[in-house]
Order: sequence, then C-alpha cells, then structure tokens
Amino acid sequence: MTAQPQDLAAPPGNGSPTSIREGDRAQLIQPRGTSSRAGLLSRRSAGVGAALLAGVWLVLVFGSALAEVNAANRRAEQARNENAALQAELEGGAAEIELLQTDTFLRLQARAYGMGERGERAFALKAGTPLLPAIVPLGTPSGPPPTRSPLDEWLQLLFG
Repeated sequence: MTAQPQDLAAPPGNGSPTSIREGDRAQLIQPRGTSSRAGLLSRRSAGVGAALLAGVWLVLVFGSALAEVNAANRRAEQARNENAALQAELEGGAAEIELLQTDTFLRLQARAYGMGERGERAFALKAGTPLLPAIVPLGTPSGPPPTRSPLDEWLQLLFG
C-alpha cells in the first residue's frame, strides 16, 4: 500500500486537526534531529563565547600592563646604574681635586716649569738627543751569545 501525501503530513492520532497538541505542532515544524532547545543552546554558546572573548581581552590587557611595568623597571635599573657610574666619577674627580691642591703636587709641577728651590739649576735635554742604550739588569746576559762556526761546534762537542 502506498502512502498518500496527506498521510505523511498528518499527525498521529485520530487524524482530525483539532487533536494536534502544541508539542506535536512543534515537532511538525522542526525537522527531525533538532531539539526545541536549539535556540537556548545557541544563546548559551554565545554567552560562553562572549565570556571567553572577555577573558582573552582581560589577559591581553593585563599582559600589556605587565610588559609596560617590566620595561619601566628596566629603564629604572638602567638609570640607577648610570647614576652610580656618575657618582663614582664625581667621587674620583673630588679625590683628584684634593690631590691637585696638595703642596707636594704643586711643588712637583713647579719644578716641571723650572721654578725649583733656591740653588737648583733647571736643565732639559736638547731636542733631537739620541736615546741612551737600555740598562741591562744584573744577572742577565747582555745579549745573544756570540755565534760560532759549525766546525767550532763539532770540535767543542768532540774534544770538549
């Protein structure tokens, strides 16, 4: 027996249109395999998606804030290092000023300009004066040993 098109669309029951309930009507409108809660699930998934999006946004905002804090800490550390180097240079300059103002240093510099004590005679080497030979410390040879001929070496080796 073949089914009539009217039989396929007719709801179960006695076949009268008045016997269709609300739930059956919803089943007739929705295709099989879908639930009547599909709208609710899509709202729920949209809510979860929005929550995930907000969470990712918060992570990015706090991550960028932490990156800025780290960069500021690096700049502060660099400024502290530069400040310490400048402070050390300042202390070195103050120590040098103290040295330059001592009488011993002033006398030494006065002698360099030819203003020595009474009775001293200033002298300087003439321009173009040759350098003196280097002084050899005691106990070291003055230079390489004199070279001997190969015949002298053999005679020394054979006869001692």
